[in-house]
Amino acid sequence: MRAVDLFDEGVEVPCIARELRVSEKSVHQWRRTWGTGGREALRSRGPCGYDCRLGPHLQTKLAMWLAEGPRTAGRTARCGPPRGYAR
Repeated sequence: MRAVDLFDEGVEVPCIARELRVSEKSVHQWRRTWGTGGREALRSRGPCGYDCRLGPHLQTKLAMWLAEGPRTAGRTARCGPPRGYAR
């Protein structure tokens, strides 16, 4: 939102980029978005990326598995050398 304030004040793109420590390309994109949609168009919409690809059934299974807490997945933890190992 600081960029919008600077746009309103008529500050040049290179100065905005330096002050906000971003590329001039980013500032140009923000200015274009601001010009077409105003301040609201620049509000954060949260992180970008893909939605979860697990289906509902697998999400439920994963949640149950995580709720069980740490486990060794069928392996037994051993301390020291394997049996039959001569020191």
